[in-house]
Amino acid sequence: MAPLDQIDTIVIVMMENRSFDHVLGYLQLPRFGGRTDIDGLLNADSDPKFANEYDHQIYRPFPISDGPLLHDLPHGRAEVRTELAFTGNIATMSGFVQAYVDATHSVVNQPPPMGYCAADSVPMTNFLARNYLVCDHWFAPLPADTQPNRAMAYTGSSLIDDTKGRLIPYRNLVFDWLTQHNVHWRVYHSGLSFFLLFGLVDEPLGDNFRSILRFAGDLHDATDNVPEVIFVEPEYNDSPVHFGFQPNDNHPPLPIGPGEEFLRQIYTAVTKSPRWPRTMLIVTYDEHGGFFDHVPPLPVKMPVPSGATYQEAFATTGVRVPAIIISPFVQSGTSYNGPLDHTSILQLLAEKFTADPKKYSDDVTRRRDQGIGSLSAVLQQSARQDVPVAPSTSITVPQVLLTTQPFLNENQKAFKVAGEQLLAHDRVQALVKFPQLVHLQLASDSGNEPKNVISGAATAKQKKPQRKKRKPS
Repeated sequence: MAPLDQIDTIVIVMMENRSFDHVLGYLQLPRFGGRTDIDGLLNADSDPKFANEYDHQIYRPFPISDGPLLHDLPHGRAEVRTELAFTGNIATMSGFVQAYVDATHSVVNQPPPMGYCAADSVPMTNFLARNYLVCDHWFAPLPADTQPNRAMAYTGSSLIDDTKGRLIPYRNLVFDWLTQHNVHWRVYHSGLSFFLLFGLVDEPLGDNFRSILRFAGDLHDATDNVPEVIFVEPEYNDSPVHFGFQPNDNHPPLPIGPGEEFLRQIYTAVTKSPRWPRTMLIVTYDEHGGFFDHVPPLPVKMPVPSGATYQEAFATTGVRVPAIIISPFVQSGTSYNGPLDHTSILQLLAEKFTADPKKYSDDVTRRRDQGIGSLSAVLQQSARQDVPVAPSTSITVPQVLLTTQPFLNENQKAFKVAGEQLLAHDRVQALVKFPQLVHLQLASDSGNEPKNVISGAATAKQKKPQRKKRKPS
């Protein structure tokens, strides 16, 4: 039996805005074990490929302790072009400091884009990397920011090349594909789901979207009700309202600690489930978030799709991002070095449920034909019997704090647009599923000033949602 045939449950977790060198590059350093199977930060103090020059001064990667940053880092399409610093057709990866200075109009001795985490700053990620499989050539699909790359992850193409305060247009959404192929799927969201930004209104109010508080318990369901494909979402820092959870998606300026606790909870729930022996947990990041990485992007071309809001085709992938595969069907402390990006997950789904990785869409097949492989390649034939125990952490996550934020960036504005649409569609059920939505208008009416209050959940009476079948876009 092929390894993928032995997998019954695929769990997908996508974090925010960190590069591979920033999170996992330390694995190759001698003081952290010097893994020779990882393309990381070896000789970063002397090798020219790690040098970023600005104003006749050379800046190189340096270790940082976990903590909040002063602000987000530049990572839009134009800024990424600066970071990649092409000489002809070669990306030199030498423009990260330049992009940072252009955006902030300041430079310090240790520019934040060049900072990297050590093992003690990412204890859970370090545990997963040492006990499971690291993909060290997994790239964000596009040299752009959050919305285009998440569109690629969930549809296989992108009709946008930037992040704006609007709903995301799309075609071939993964939920539509799974439903068409009779695959049971579900989303577990910590707060407002990113999938609201695709303009979904019926699905988020139905049973396929559930609070993350139900995740661990649902995995123990003795019936056949446990989905074959599960998306687990953190509490997004860009959400304009937070209720019950602190932001933990690792999006700067957040510290990375809350995200480490989130990953520990997901890992613990999955490995304690009776479904663990036939489970594949995928942890990756949507894009690099402006942090340095020394590996050039792949020359994967994506033509401008019909209906796109931009006119310049993409000639490469984005920057390399962290990715770890957790499963009994991967060996402990190993790596996979083949070229992957977020559409490798879509290939995996097509391969699993149609036996052909080219059956997701023409967009995904086009990337496969240029070398982006299916994630099934990481799996081994026989399952391990050991289940490593996750390290304990001391991170405390508040459970009753509600925070409303000013709408400062475009993604926050997009969350607001999506939330207001959901309220207009079915206010009662929307407040049952996403009680924090009641505070969107409060924040807007107060002049976009942040507020912190203690509040209970909405008390709207629940009614059974009227679910509609969606036609593929």
